[in-house]
Amino acid sequence: MDLFEKFCKEKEYLQGCSPRTIKFYRFCYMSWTRLVGAMPTKTNCNDYIIALRESGISIFTVNSYIRGLNSFFTWLAENEHCEAIKMKPLKAPKNVVKTFTNEQIKRLLAFKPRTFHQHRLYAMLCLAIDTGGRVDELIQLRRDDIDFNNLLVRVKGKGNKERIIPISLECRKVVYKFLQRHEFDFCFPTQHGGKVYYRSALDQFKKLCKKQGVFGVRLSWHTLRHTFATNYLREGGNLIYLSRVLGHSDVSTTQIYVRSQPEDLAMVHRKTSLLARLTR
Repeated sequence: MDLFEKFCKEKEYLQGCSPRTIKFYRFCYMSWTRLVGAMPTKTNCNDYIIALRESGISIFTVNSYIRGLNSFFTWLAENEHCEAIKMKPLKAPKNVVKTFTNEQIKRLLAFKPRTFHQHRLYAMLCLAIDTGGRVDELIQLRRDDIDFNNLLVRVKGKGNKERIIPISLECRKVVYKFLQRHEFDFCFPTQHGGKVYYRSALDQFKKLCKKQGVFGVRLSWHTLRHTFATNYLREGGNLIYLSRVLGHSDVSTTQIYVRSQPEDLAMVHRKTSLLARLTR
């Protein structure tokens, strides 16, 4: 068996990587074979990164390739197929991810669903806003994963790691009401009971945003996750608790994930400004 295929099989069957993660590894490997096509060495790794940058690929995309390939290279070294090689990510600018404003969230929640698909989208939207869950986690939720009595949801995150997330009474009401519309096992199924595709959920969310006049921000489910995290800290939430809710194994990931929004800095400055306080 080809070494890369063996790597993918082990990642999928032994470590529980999702199909999207395997697809990501394949995409990275295709880039490597196209530009290098040999066992990794320090020299050809540097040549690979230079070739990517010369072709106009952004630093963020290059770092994404590096992350995927490093996983494969580590596996090669552990199985004694080559020397230990690990590419260092390029230094990238620390951009602040723009989140949805409260007004934009209100516009989304003001949507009045009519069809089955619209009610499903609205219920998923409320759950995403309330929990910060990844869309992949939401579309694979099953009825048994929701404890309505104790206001808890069990989700399966990256690497099939389970975690428990609390929900609000308002969220419980919306999700419970939607579940009365069907008898399928998946909480947010297709009309025939199947699992919703990620691309379909994303396209429907983008259409909803445009319909409700939400612009000027990246229209994605992941932006909702950032919005949840930013609001959690803004309202006094604990960083350690937030890390657990988001499913981060290392709190440093959460610190990188959530950076102060400009409006937060302005709000704090208004409260702490020495000049403003002494000249009132």
